[in-house]
Amino acid sequence: MKKLLLSSTFLVIASAAATAADLRLPAKASIAAVPAFSWTGCYVGAHVGGTNISTSIATNFEGTGRTADDNGTGVIAGGQLGCNYQQGNWMFGVEGEGAWSNGKATNSPAFSAAASETLATKNTNEFSIAGRAGIAVDRTLVYGKAGWAWGSFDFNSTFICCALGIQVLSERSGSSSLNGFLVGAGIEHALTRNWTIKFEYNYVDFGSRLLASHVTPGGDPVDVSRSLIRQTFKVGANYLFDLGGAPVVAKY
Repeated sequence: MKKLLLSSTFLVIASAAATAADLRLPAKASIAAVPAFSWTGCYVGAHVGGTNISTSIATNFEGTGRTADDNGTGVIAGGQLGCNYQQGNWMFGVEGEGAWSNGKATNSPAFSAAASETLATKNTNEFSIAGRAGIAVDRTLVYGKAGWAWGSFDFNSTFICCALGIQVLSERSGSSSLNGFLVGAGIEHALTRNWTIKFEYNYVDFGSRLLASHVTPGGDPVDVSRSLIRQTFKVGANYLFDLGGAPVVAKY
């Protein structure tokens, strides 16, 4: 009887163990791997905006240094291309831009009661190359830039002077290419993985340039030089090519 009881007990325990072994724990929900946004990649885009040209004329008429300042405005439209590399929250890159412009400024200093100069300056285009560096917070990038810019300008100079009651008119016109340093700052936001929009400010100092030389009826030389600064506010859009550099973040 005792042997029968022991055998029965053993069979019950063995059966319970076999049933427990067949039980399956519920599967844990799979982890979804979602690519985080990355600014790493190359891009191409376009921009439009407004420009302000600040000019300053300096002349040596009658041996006296004279100056005159003026501002002019205009619009720009162009394109850009560049490449970014993101490391952590830091972004580094390089960018080239080209734009058409119609910004114009006119100075009309009066040298004396009988002499005056009208000098018009028009910016027709500009090209630049600059490095960019900024801090990225997911899809928003705040950055600064610095580089060099080249601009094409049309100049028209009209010098009016009187000799013995007769008005003498001297006109000169031409084109010139100026260059100078560029600094700027902006903010860019990614609407999708590839499309971004930006707002940017640029400051370019083209330095000083001798623009015209005249001789008065009395034989006095008159040199006119101009200093030129251009400020630009622009909005743009870029298409960022995905180079596969986005890190993967697990999402539960």
